[in-house]
Amino acid sequence: MGQAEQRAIARRVQQELSAELEALYRSVFDRMSQEHLGEGAMARLTQLILRSRDGALSPLQEAIGPASMPDDPQDEPPRDP
Repeated sequence: MGQAEQRAIARRVQQELSAELEALYRSVFDRMSQEHLGEGAMARLTQLILRSRDGALSPLQEAIGPASMPDDPQDEPPRDP
């Protein structure tokens, strides 16, 4: 398996994990909205969950970065002159 293929697989796995985490956090917020929590407790829990979400997703999104084009010279190995 070549490096380009390995990078593509790693990127796909990262994207899938990111999407799964987004869905998980949406589900948590949906459940929270159905609980009978006071305003203060809801605010504290919301902040805690948002910090958790940011900590989980930010590194993945940074690693994924913008989609590179197949003809991107950065994806090619250096050439000897």
